[in-house]
Amino acid sequence: MKHNLFTPTLISLGLAASFNTCAVTADENIVVTANRTQQDQFLSLSATQIIDADDIQAFQPLSVTDLLDKVAGISVTNQGDAGHSSSVFTRGTNNGHTLVLIDGVRISSATLGSTSFSSLSVTQIERIEVVKGPRAALWGADAIGGVIQIFTKKLVAGEAVVSVGFGSNGLKQADAAIGFGNEQHALTLSIAKQEADGFNATTIAGQEDDDRYDRTSVSLTGQSELTDELVLSLASRYEEGGSDYDSPWGGTPSDEFENYHVKLAADYTTGDWYSQVSVATSENASLNFSDGFLTSEYTTKRDQVGVLVQYQAAKNTSITGGSDWYQEEVIGTGGYDVDQRDVTAFFVQARHQLDQVYFEAAVRRDDIEDVAAQTTYNASVGYQINDELLVSLSRGTAFKAPSFNDLYYPEAWGYAGNVDVMPESVVTNELLIRQKLNGGQVEISLFESTVDDLIDWQFNSDTGLTQPTNVTAAKIKGAEVTLSTQTGDFNHQVVVSYIDAKDEVLDVDLARRPQLSASYALSYQWQDLTLSGSASYRDESVDLTMVDANILDDHWLVDLSANYQVTDNLVLITKINNLFDEEYQTAKDYVADGTNFVISASYSF
Repeated sequence: MKHNLFTPTLISLGLAASFNTCAVTADENIVVTANRTQQDQFLSLSATQIIDADDIQAFQPLSVTDLLDKVAGISVTNQGDAGHSSSVFTRGTNNGHTLVLIDGVRISSATLGSTSFSSLSVTQIERIEVVKGPRAALWGADAIGGVIQIFTKKLVAGEAVVSVGFGSNGLKQADAAIGFGNEQHALTLSIAKQEADGFNATTIAGQEDDDRYDRTSVSLTGQSELTDELVLSLASRYEEGGSDYDSPWGGTPSDEFENYHVKLAADYTTGDWYSQVSVATSENASLNFSDGFLTSEYTTKRDQVGVLVQYQAAKNTSITGGSDWYQEEVIGTGGYDVDQRDVTAFFVQARHQLDQVYFEAAVRRDDIEDVAAQTTYNASVGYQINDELLVSLSRGTAFKAPSFNDLYYPEAWGYAGNVDVMPESVVTNELLIRQKLNGGQVEISLFESTVDDLIDWQFNSDTGLTQPTNVTAAKIKGAEVTLSTQTGDFNHQVVVSYIDAKDEVLDVDLARRPQLSASYALSYQWQDLTLSGSASYRDESVDLTMVDANILDDHWLVDLSANYQVTDNLVLITKINNLFDEEYQTAKDYVADGTNFVISASYSF
């Protein structure tokens, strides 16, 4: 891995056509996130993975990151259990370099510049699509390592499901969802509650206590077919909760959150034209406490408007134009010198098929108020050798705008923002091979990325403050393999990732990125009983520096689960995590949980 993985001679581009957040069909092989339009996953020219409802039920995760950690190219670090802080690194890029959407709505914090996964209730999720590689030409800022889109549950009228469960560390959870309406007008109401006493997740002296958490979430989604041409859709969500956590500064710190978003969209189709107009608003509120006293409070507000127009110019050619606008506002303790900014973007996209060759192209211009204007592109060309084999080459760029904390954090405790910090950027080349197999497929990706102007908080001798600055660059090379297949009554999935992520300035590994990670999952169905097991490996990694004390050791984990269909309506599920009680850390000073279990029952009608 000392040299370039490949030097592409063909450059292409990823078309982004129109996208309907309610347009995920029953076909599990259809994706919408890769190109903002429905597409056969096999023909997508970007590396993608789908996590569907069956995967979620079989795996019985307690958090979204439990699912993402099984995706090739993604590594997750945790500072506690499902209700505590976690970081997601996609293809070796930083936490915050992955755009996260729920039903098409951005949910990242404008102050931190990253997404809090601990607030999300996994039981309300119907499907997750993971698209890896830069997608800023389609989605705008943050999509440096990729895009993760979460789709909430949507039930037909009269359908309902109720689940309850309990587990280790005082875990209790319950959720319910019901569908209303008829064939033309559908609405799904979903409610989920989870709480746990937690466990002692830290090695920090003086913090030897269990750290509880709780979260409650309510979602309301639906669509209404007013005519054959016009469809209205709704996606809304409210969540609140909190947790205790450990800190090297001592005390008994805790936090609380309250988030919501609402999105309305109108889709109109006539002849060769399709258009969508969507409006959304969201708010994330975070309160921090120490020994019961409020120490800080931050609220991020974001209003969004999107317009998409697609024209099917010919049987094998489509062109799409679009515009995105959103306004971010921050209200925080101490106040910010600048607390609001607008982002305006325009993009054009095209896709063409010539016999067995697929061409995709997209270019986008984002204007971030008081920061900079960024132009990004994706270019891809794919060749379908036969019905079972596809090969593609791609090149793409992306960026991440500095957060409000990076730019305007009010001076406090020796820290302050820096208005001169510039956006981070990436250029990525990729070779993708996708082969259909019996009951599945194998996807192989080879890629290299150069990330410039990485933001790092460092001490500034001129100001005497620790401030962000563009001092770091990274070189990332990697290979990913995802294989799923079926032999008789056995289903197999193999995931292998090799990622070499280096800080080019210091010539050291980037923190918390293991070079090698792999997993093997096996499931077997016998009548009404499904047995599943997985073994996963995570290579050693560094945290903060190359000093031996900060080496995070490699480890193996084994999980087992059983799913029993008692009746057509009732399912019993049990899951044992970390079967052999492995002791390990994914973040310095924070230990993972030992052997733990979850037992749940789900009744549908």
